[in-house]
Amino acid sequence: MSDSNEFLITVMGLQEAHNHEIKLKEKGISLTLKTNPQTCTRGCKVTVEVWGSEADKEVLGQYFSADLLRSLDAEKINFEALNAVYDPKNAEVICQACGFKFSSTLSECPDCGLCYSL
Repeated sequence: MSDSNEFLITVMGLQEAHNHEIKLKEKGISLTLKTNPQTCTRGCKVTVEVWGSEADKEVLGQYFSADLLRSLDAEKINFEALNAVYDPKNAEVICQACGFKFSSTLSECPDCGLCYSL
């Protein structure tokens, strides 16, 4: 399944893989996207194996590490909101999705639109 000078980086969504492929091509590094029925999915969420050249292994490691750190930084977890329980008896509630505080008389978060049943 693999060329002897390639290594499997990861399995990811097809669109995300294409985005990385475009960014890396600008840096002169190519990726190979492969389908493998044992590791990839089809249908609504198509995934592919992402392969890179052994010669580019160090650069690819740095690139994907930096990409992961960027995504983690962008997705800071609001533990107060995550652990909040929607209690309509309280005058004010915290949206579990975005952390916005709002009146419990509303059935929808005014910030992100998450619906709560009253």
